[in-house]
Amino acid sequence: MSIPPEAALIRDRRKNRLPNPALSLRAAAAAASAFGTPVSEAGWRSIEGGKYVAKPEILAAMASAVGVTPAELDEIGARHQRQNAADAAVMLRAYLHQRAETDPALSGIGTSAPDDVLQMIVAGIDDIRKAPGLTKDQKESLEKSLIDTVKQTVAGQLVQIRTALEIARGKGSHS
Repeated sequence: MSIPPEAALIRDRRKNRLPNPALSLRAAAAAASAFGTPVSEAGWRSIEGGKYVAKPEILAAMASAVGVTPAELDEIGARHQRQNAADAAVMLRAYLHQRAETDPALSGIGTSAPDDVLQMIVAGIDDIRKAPGLTKDQKESLEKSLIDTVKQTVAGQLVQIRTALEIARGKGSHS
């Protein structure tokens, strides 16, 4: 039995998540269900094993759970003529943009962030919110810290890029 490329990618990402450890099938199914589409452990196993082809909404939920990006699903859809992957990419992208538009913690990011960056931020926010033993204030503080750090990192990179461009222009004008 041949495993569809989207299922192989999901399985690989679930088992080889970085920087996080591998997710068990149970934890992956629970994380996918948080996307809003119930996924059972048995269903996940069957899809990963190639027994069933995932419907787009299930595939989008699974991708969200393990960090597969809309661009990766788009690539599988185009390269392997996998319409379910292409449709799942659209659904995952819409979910990420909806979260960016409606989640107060993401108000400073917006929908202009690249999908893969937005997906990492959403995953971080979700991890913070699920963390046991933290007060609401501690969670809100961590969420703000995550968003502030992303902004500071981007701002720092922009300064470095602009400096490099100024140096390059200076060298180019003396030639």
